[in-house]
Amino acid sequence: MRTLIYYSVPILAFSLVVIGLLSDRIIRYVLVISKGLGLSDMAAGFVLLSVVTSLPELSVSAFAAISGEGGLAVGNVLGSNVANLTVIIGLAVFFSKTIVSLKGESQKELVQFLFISSIIPLFIVQRGTLSPVLGLVLLILFGYFSFVVSRKTGRIESLEKVKKGDFALAGLKFTVSIILLILLSKFVVDSAIDIADSFGLSASIIGATVIGLGTSLPELATTIQALRQRLFGMALGNIFGSCITNVTLILGVSSLLSFSEVNVLAVENIMFYVLLSSLTMWYLVSASEHINKKAASVLCSIYILFVLQQIGVHLLF
Repeated sequence: MRTLIYYSVPILAFSLVVIGLLSDRIIRYVLVISKGLGLSDMAAGFVLLSVVTSLPELSVSAFAAISGEGGLAVGNVLGSNVANLTVIIGLAVFFSKTIVSLKGESQKELVQFLFISSIIPLFIVQRGTLSPVLGLVLLILFGYFSFVVSRKTGRIESLEKVKKGDFALAGLKFTVSIILLILLSKFVVDSAIDIADSFGLSASIIGATVIGLGTSLPELATTIQALRQRLFGMALGNIFGSCITNVTLILGVSSLLSFSEVNVLAVENIMFYVLLSSLTMWYLVSASEHINKKAASVLCSIYILFVLQQIGVHLLF
């Protein structure tokens, strides 16, 4: 327990904070790169921002898989998705003081991809393990989804042209930042495992709550910034794209790196909230077509219930 207090907790907290700050810088570099490539706001949000803001999840889950902690890898991915679709969107609406418009076929198409990807973890529950075959299938799905979204046309009108020097410098800073991000993620995994062992908690629970929310901070920062500029396509492309990336790319890579078993019961509990948050977002896009403060409050409430259930607080309905 003394090791937990004087070592694991401070390192975990410090690493998550630095990951959030570092990811914010990475996002700025990606915005410069997207200007140079002339991508649409939806494509930039999905193909670039969603992948970049999911790098903490990728690093954490990859190291967890290599360490034989398949439950931590899956819990991190699913917990991040629940956080993204509930508390991240909810807080972004509150902080940006903006009603998010969900109109448009692109948003509806992304939600369909989101729901499809949300069902995929059920196969993990059925098998109870990660496997290279599953990883290959997930990576193929990621490539297909990215290809479909990247075909969307239309540049971001508010973006200016980027000089070649600025484009190259952004690429260099991006590369260095990624290396630092991966190193920090190794400390996150080691500290999380120590905490789980000290309290007798499942690694899946730690991944779904502390790490899942902590590695979703880049999505929160990016979404708030996009909503303030009324770039709804970029904001939604980032959030929905991050969730799709988590299940396809990140879980796919983790599956290729690990044959470890997964705590099926823990994953089943998380899956309920993954499907609930996905269905809620599908309703908002299909029927309501906007997210106001009332809807944001509902989303945050879902996340609160999720956390309470994960830590063992059972409510009577």
